[in-house]
Amino acid sequence: MMRSICRHAGHNPWRFHQFPWLLLIAALSLAVSASPAVSAAADDLPGLHNVREAAPGVIVGGEPEGEAAFAALQQKGITTIVSVDGALPNTQLAAKYGLRYIHIPLGYDGIDEQSTLALVRVARDVRTPLYVHCHHGRHRGPAAAAVICQAAGTLNPTTAAELLKRCGTSPDYKGLWRDVAAFKNPAPDAVLPELHAQAEVDSLAAAMAKLDRHFDNVKLAAAAGWKTPPDHPDVVPQTELLLVQESLTESLRLLTNDRPPEFRTLMQESEHQARELLQAVKSNRTEAASQLLKQLTGGCMKCHQQFRN
Repeated sequence: MMRSICRHAGHNPWRFHQFPWLLLIAALSLAVSASPAVSAAADDLPGLHNVREAAPGVIVGGEPEGEAAFAALQQKGITTIVSVDGALPNTQLAAKYGLRYIHIPLGYDGIDEQSTLALVRVARDVRTPLYVHCHHGRHRGPAAAAVICQAAGTLNPTTAAELLKRCGTSPDYKGLWRDVAAFKNPAPDAVLPELHAQAEVDSLAAAMAKLDRHFDNVKLAAAAGWKTPPDHPDVVPQTELLLVQESLTESLRLLTNDRPPEFRTLMQESEHQARELLQAVKSNRTEAASQLLKQLTGGCMKCHQQFRN
């Protein structure tokens, strides 16, 4: 049945009338809000969370979990899944349900030029409907979907920003908001990168190096009384702390089973401390924040001494 639908849909990436379930979501969206970008409430399907329609032909949500999720996507007429998560996608399970994966891993600090061009290629070359996901479906996934839809002409800068708001994209991820707002469609003859089912992802060492850079910025903010340092106007304490926390979370997901259990334990403790530190800064508890920073720094040094130095 899905193949028959695809043949009738042709190669026009935004021809969408073949899929009444998505038209129904669009109609509900218009009834709830003046913005047609996305429905106000997220839907949960088997193994899928935070599922929303970004624009006709593009659905955004969390990472598919288990066979039920891929089966649900197949039943909804999805033919392609775009993952912008750092973890490698489950291409084998997706293929079992006739689904193609495209992997364009993004960081929480923004969408670089090559990734933007890859998302443009998705908009231009990939038939819809398609499903875009990150890990939880709230930050990187909506940002990627916003770029795809702007490239396709189904969202403009205003409705793209509205999509991020309704998906719950944190304003602390300033790079994601910045790059969605700054998106410009390349020329029709622009050279676009190849799309891959499994892209090369950052190694743990690369992820930790990125974490170190944000951690250095956190120390600058702490020295300035947990405010933006006058000589570093681009360092926003909450943003840098959030990026440290997410870097630790992503690093944990990159850990392989051959790593010592003690290493994972120390990483988990650091992630927990980073979360507490972020909350302390958000609530303006500067003394508690400084104490938590000392604990986090000590934990990082202990981990480095045991497993890196």
